[in-house]
Amino acid sequence: MTVLVDIGNTRIKWATLEAGALVHRGSSVHRDALDAAFAAFAAALPKSPGRVVAANVAGEAVAARLAKLVATRPGASLELVATTAERFGVRCAYRDPSRLGIDRWVAVLAAHHAARGAACVIDAGTAVTFDAVDAAGAHLGGLILPGAALLAAALDQNTSNIGATAPVPDVPRGLEVLGRSTATAVGNAAWLALAAALDRATATVARALGAAPVVYLTGGDAPALAPWLETRVEQRADLVLEGLKLFAA
Repeated sequence: MTVLVDIGNTRIKWATLEAGALVHRGSSVHRDALDAAFAAFAAALPKSPGRVVAANVAGEAVAARLAKLVATRPGASLELVATTAERFGVRCAYRDPSRLGIDRWVAVLAAHHAARGAACVIDAGTAVTFDAVDAAGAHLGGLILPGAALLAAALDQNTSNIGATAPVPDVPRGLEVLGRSTATAVGNAAWLALAAALDRATATVARALGAAPVVYLTGGDAPALAPWLETRVEQRADLVLEGLKLFAA
């Protein structure tokens, strides 16, 4: 048995790999609730999980916490995957691959294998990342943007009289994109800025490659971001877990 674990900046996600399929999926928010999140994961972790293959971007303390939990399961082993110069037919664009977040790397690996060609990955979480890979497996690089909540919070913290901005529930149409209150002006602008940047990045990749790449959208904010994008995307909620399947194999 193999358990796959994706620890992001905000959430822990896990699944058991059985006959090549992800089953018994679960998740828990660990930001500001680490004990509760690990309790939920511990309850879901089989008594004899065998291998635990994990991608972690939440820091060494969280990695140590994971290792301690896995050590309580008889015969279990933990493999924390790392970004390397080349893996599974994909070559990393970074001169120092260790500086590329493992979540981004694993998602790129998954996207390249799923698309069987050129692909882009948008991972919409606390931060929003964009990465591209060509049909030959060359990672072309990427972008890191603050998520919509961070963009709005930056205005609140660095200006006067902005105030907290509530999430924007619906995508405005036409001139409705122009807010008629400070909250909607900030909220709409945050989502619009993200969408415009990502649409342009995808179009730039398509022009450079001479063909439209498959664009995968993942992350906790993916459902909220998708309607703002003009780019056609395929939502894959567990893209990092899909990438971890390659390591498990």
